[in-house]
Amino acid sequence: MTNTPTGDRRTALLPTRCPYTFQIMGEGTNLPCQTNPERYPLPDGWAGSGTLTFAMAGARASGKSLYIAVVVKLLEQLVENNGFVFEPADDPTREIYREQFEEPLFEQMGLPAPTSTGENEGAYQNQPLIFRIGTHLRTDANGQRVHQPIHVVIRDVAGEDFAQDHFPNMRERMRFFRFADEIIFMFDPVRVPEINNLLEGSIPSLPKLDTHDTEDPATVLSNLLSLIEPEDDPLIALMLAKFDTMQELAKVDQVDMYYGAEDKVNWQRVMNNFGAGFRRESGDVTQPYSLPNGELLHHEVLSLLRCLDAMAFLNRLNEPGRRLRYRCFAVSALGTPPETGSSVSRSGIAPFRCLDPFRYVLAQWGLLNGDRTDPGALG
Repeated sequence: MTNTPTGDRRTALLPTRCPYTFQIMGEGTNLPCQTNPERYPLPDGWAGSGTLTFAMAGARASGKSLYIAVVVKLLEQLVENNGFVFEPADDPTREIYREQFEEPLFEQMGLPAPTSTGENEGAYQNQPLIFRIGTHLRTDANGQRVHQPIHVVIRDVAGEDFAQDHFPNMRERMRFFRFADEIIFMFDPVRVPEINNLLEGSIPSLPKLDTHDTEDPATVLSNLLSLIEPEDDPLIALMLAKFDTMQELAKVDQVDMYYGAEDKVNWQRVMNNFGAGFRRESGDVTQPYSLPNGELLHHEVLSLLRCLDAMAFLNRLNEPGRRLRYRCFAVSALGTPPETGSSVSRSGIAPFRCLDPFRYVLAQWGLLNGDRTDPGALG
């Protein structure tokens, strides 16, 4: 099922989706928000509104909760700087974001707690996070200009739920991944043994690798891709997360192999390339998202992943006979590694390129792209 409507989607009406299943709502659909509205309520004004859906995936401790905490704040800045109003669409979103994300990170200067398994009925991630991003001028099927309220919906899944011992029981609950506009898959470079060894002693919060881990990124990705049917068409944002740890490699002394070797990567030299796109922040929120800049970064991150010996990982996205759309990003939610396992650096929070995966999708729809001249725009 394609996520692209007919006509130019930069101006077209966005589909109205169920925030729980991400499926398009309409006559003949049998969705939980329609059949069981008491358990799966819709925010006020949902009928006819546009929906952009984002599903989070990654191994345990890859930083999904931390990323959500930061990217929601950045989305608020993006929306407001483009002349619209950003707000939670319902009380559960407001309460969950404040208690699980905002208070731990921005008030207590700690890290959000790990996401518990979705098998627990009370797990907060079973409730989608729904945000209004304003009312926008769009074009309907008859060519008429109409005002459409638009929402961003974010759903997360615990990394352990993608592990082999949990995944069979969780598979049916994860069907919403099939219908997402974008699946954000977070790849933690610290899980690569070479990078972990190089950074040992440089980062106090560096985790020890578990050689018996059943949630390695390749397994998680394989299970994720098994959810997607041939007719589905989600964009997969392959995100090199915690990029601040990669930037620390610029300080690691590898002078003895500065000019490289056939079977080794001189990470100090790679990360000291200040002309690379992955060393530069993306454009200001008041400016249009640069697709050429994003394309450059995509290819640079692909090269980094190959250097990280992630070919088996990448091959899953390029299997013959299977058409998967994916794009690579590099992000850091904090800007610097945590000082301990649970405390933010005293230097503060300085996110790096966190909005890129969201701005890429928004730009495809002509939304929040630095153009405040639309006379029909309503906050």
